[in-house]
Amino acid sequence: MMSVPAGETAMAGPYVPRLIAWEVTRACMLACRHCRAAAQPAPDPDELSTRECFRLLDNVASFAKPILILTGGEPMLRSDIFDIASYATGLGLRVVMASCGAPIDDAAAVKIVRSGIRCLSISLDGATAETHDALRGVDGAFAQALRGIECARRAGLDFQVNTTVSRDNLDELPAILDLAARLGASVFNPFLLVPTGRARKLADRELSAEQYEKTLRWLAGQRNRGDVGIRVTCAPHFQRIVRQLDGRPGEGRAAKGCMGGQSFAFLSHLGKVQICGFLDVEAGDLREEDFDFRKIWDSSQLFAQVRDLRSYRGRCGYCEFAGVCGGCRARAYALTGDYLAEEPFCLHQPKRPDGPAAPKPSQGPEELDKFDRRLLSIIQSGFPAVERPFDALAERMGSDSDEVVRRIGRLRAAGMIRRLGAVFDSRRLGYASTLAAARVPPDRLDDVAGTVSRLPGVTHNYRRDHAYNLWFTLTGRSERQLRETVETLKRRTGIAELFLLPALAVYKIRVDFQLGERREVLPAPSADARRSSAQPVTLSERQKDLVRILQEDLPLVARPFSEIGRKLGWTGEAVVEQIRDWLAAGVIRRFGAVVNHHRLGLQANGMVVFRVDPDRVDDAGRRLAERPEISHCFRRPPLPGLDYNLYAMVHARSFDQFRALVAGLAGDPDLGDHEILLSAAEYKKTSMRYFV
Repeated sequence: MMSVPAGETAMAGPYVPRLIAWEVTRACMLACRHCRAAAQPAPDPDELSTRECFRLLDNVASFAKPILILTGGEPMLRSDIFDIASYATGLGLRVVMASCGAPIDDAAAVKIVRSGIRCLSISLDGATAETHDALRGVDGAFAQALRGIECARRAGLDFQVNTTVSRDNLDELPAILDLAARLGASVFNPFLLVPTGRARKLADRELSAEQYEKTLRWLAGQRNRGDVGIRVTCAPHFQRIVRQLDGRPGEGRAAKGCMGGQSFAFLSHLGKVQICGFLDVEAGDLREEDFDFRKIWDSSQLFAQVRDLRSYRGRCGYCEFAGVCGGCRARAYALTGDYLAEEPFCLHQPKRPDGPAAPKPSQGPEELDKFDRRLLSIIQSGFPAVERPFDALAERMGSDSDEVVRRIGRLRAAGMIRRLGAVFDSRRLGYASTLAAARVPPDRLDDVAGTVSRLPGVTHNYRRDHAYNLWFTLTGRSERQLRETVETLKRRTGIAELFLLPALAVYKIRVDFQLGERREVLPAPSADARRSSAQPVTLSERQKDLVRILQEDLPLVARPFSEIGRKLGWTGEAVVEQIRDWLAAGVIRRFGAVVNHHRLGLQANGMVVFRVDPDRVDDAGRRLAERPEISHCFRRPPLPGLDYNLYAMVHARSFDQFRALVAGLAGDPDLGDHEILLSAAEYKKTSMRYFV
């Protein structure tokens, strides 16, 4: 499939088809593991005939002039493909084609040009033959794709490079982008894997929600490189990220994240109409409607539903970016069975119109069974650092390892698990970190927040309902760098009241949300680690390489640490031993699942600040640290107008429960004087990346 060719703009008028992707056949010479169509070597005998294709084109051209994307399968395996392209061109339609590249030689490229096809897309799913051929299921597919690209260039054809992004090729994405630029592509168009068709078997290879966010932010940063354009498909929240980074609002008629059913339609090889090729829900049948595509476009109930953003459920139903994003309807359907459900891989927590951010997940803890709850409770801090960790988990759960892997993969795909890996202590790695707060004029808040979020050292950035309305965490290589960064921010934004609040004492950093019916016995932080947490360790370059990998998502394979070791030239045993050493020393705070607490039903989360006598603050901080509802507890310096020194993050299932918890805490005579700072909007939330 192709995206909008460079230079194209939306047609005027409400709900006019701007793009139509037409699966003219499901025949293909490849056997791609991620194929949406589950293509086969031979054509379907019931695919639309040439005459039926012409009737369809006549109807489309009678009321619109969309870009027509001829896709498949492999469209060039239709013997009449050039007749179809020529006929469509004669009707005034712009015709482009998506190919694997294998059938394109110099003679075929000339025929493509003569038929009126103006642009090609050719897929490269790896920067090397090894990666591409493994995903495409045929040896030599990479060489064939490169040959097809070269033939297209010689014929003067514009072309773009498509890449389906999964865990199998994520590390190669920068190299694939550079390759696309060197080959002369006008556009690089990554597709974020949707588990439909043959790709259902690759659900465990789909990126986690946090990996999606990181990948999309990286792609957004590549937009102005100049040598190749960037366009992203099947990740509509890319448009939300672009606007957040640019400090723009969520309104406007610019590029839309998901155009399905609004300016885009998909036609199957059998004449079925869908909002996109990844959402296998029928909007109408062309044969049954006498090839009246316009009737289906105008009257389909499915199209009407996806056009009504007010009908979207969960966070998408009240998100301020709904008009430019819309969420992936296909991914929502694949994971929940409801195409109007919220986008399951988006980390953005929008503000409700009637109060603070309180997202209602499409899959909540009430839908988790006992197995899920107990598994999530264990793996947040109790993920076993052993050669075969899923076997160890299975033994503890009284199950088998395949079931454990399947459950973790499903929870990760649903966004409940953001990442499975190491959470490092930044100080032990030689980094400095701090909390920062600022008073920003309300009419400038989103713009200033966008500037802050673009800083690579910012991992969390929130709007809070307070005079100090912007709060963010900042990590750098030294205290001096942090101070310089803040001074630069002040000059760039003109915000004078921007203050650092470093941790003067750390009483607790432990994000464990116990969901099971019984409290799981989890490993306690090392006493030695607590005593030496401020002392950095000296790491070799090999150890830094391991840090870089462990801060990513752990592969869901039988021996994940052996797979990591192979990338570094380590044994699996050496990787496990190093993880254990770092856990004991406090270099790794915990190894396990980083969860999305909103999706676990903890809807009310806020920062509570207390004013405590300096002589009693350490005792008060240690008492707060014993409370399971508190994940973070620090002593920090007071702010002008916010004269408090003890900070705690409190989590609850509802705001009533949150207020009751805080009232109970305030019953402590040392903690009576306090303020609550609830999160009103989340601008950024991700994990810190070290040594990159």
